[in-house]
Amino acid sequence: MSNEFAEDTDEIVATCERDAGPKVRLLTLDQVDGRTLAAKRVRDVIGTLQSDLGGADRLTEAQRQLVTRGALLGAFLEHCEASWINGESVDIAGYLSAINAQRRVLATIGLERRARDVSGSLAEHIASRSKGAAAA
Repeated sequence: MSNEFAEDTDEIVATCERDAGPKVRLLTLDQVDGRTLAAKRVRDVIGTLQSDLGGADRLTEAQRQLVTRGALLGAFLEHCEASWINGESVDIAGYLSAINAQRRVLATIGLERRARDVSGSLAEHIASRSKGAAAA
């Protein structure tokens, strides 16, 4: 390979930091112990918000992400409120910031309920129910 620029340029040394530390392993909510009260509450709120929006199957990935953020913020806020009622100290600035963040998330996905599409004939509904029962 020709090195025609070597005379008028500095030597560039490529480095690779292999020992930069441990890899970051991202956790998901599916990997968290779902038996805790907080996890159960978040799942309940996610289900309720999804239902309010017409069902999980009608949501885009972006809407599902916002529903999860709204549910997590809701669980956090409920924890702060219960702690305060129990006489524990609460970071008021953090609490108010979380309220504002949750409000913005919920306003983005919509605060009103959306009806599910239940159009179709009775015969179509019965046929789909029969197929579902046969598959189970």
